[in-house]
Amino acid sequence: MKNKIKNFIQRNVKHLQEYANKWWYSPLIALLAAADNLVVIVPTDGILISSTMMHPKKWIQNAFAISIGSSIGAMILAAIVEIHGLPWILEFYPQINQNSTWTTTEVFFNQYGLLLVFAIAITPLMQQPTIILAALANTSLWKLALVVFTGRFLKYLIMSYIASHAPKLLTKLWGVQEELEEVGITDNKI
Repeated sequence: MKNKIKNFIQRNVKHLQEYANKWWYSPLIALLAAADNLVVIVPTDGILISSTMMHPKKWIQNAFAISIGSSIGAMILAAIVEIHGLPWILEFYPQINQNSTWTTTEVFFNQYGLLLVFAIAITPLMQQPTIILAALANTSLWKLALVVFTGRFLKYLIMSYIASHAPKLLTKLWGVQEELEEVGITDNKI
């Protein structure tokens, strides 16, 4: 099943990138980045890197689009959690709040709040648990969006700069190898 999903993603990303020079490509990748906060299967890092490698002059535009999309997705997820609460999350992910990752994230969030959200946003780690905890803590959606945008924009700006100016360094970045493979980029294609 995992290989089927991986092949599906590779095929569709490859098809999508045939249109990377179109005016509507940036809004589309922003939409995909927003959706990634809800469905967690969109390889946004891989899409950003491969799109930027195809059109190096769009490195800032690509980073900005995916950062905006990721921030909007975080706001949507947080708003849904604020409305429906933890029981709604538990319907989709039973016992997630008993998972060791969840409890560790909860402890860190209680200590560091939005600083933790920022720290997660600049890394390749999943940001959904921190977004959910921030929403459960009644964090302002606008503050949350600003923190996510700032972290993601820094992350994506660095990644897209490397993809456009020094792609060989991509193999050294922590946490992006799997996403690069998902979009069909391997060491010998860099």
